[in-house]
Amino acid sequence: MKTYKVTTSWTGYSEITVRAKNQEDAETMVNEGNYNPDNEVSTGNGLDYGYNYEEIIETKEIPND
Repeated sequence: MKTYKVTTSWTGYSEITVRAKNQEDAETMVNEGNYNPDNEVSTGNGLDYGYNYEEIIETKEIPND
């Protein structure tokens, strides 16, 4: 049996909870990745929106060691 890495692309949604002084600071923190990933819920791990337009964009065989 061979091993493959399949990369998919999809449109999804995340909800990230941060503590900030104002809306602009909150958005800057998220854009810079300056937040605890445990405070993120996405369509992949909890939000009930589902994946939109998911498609396979690349498949590569991974050599077995």
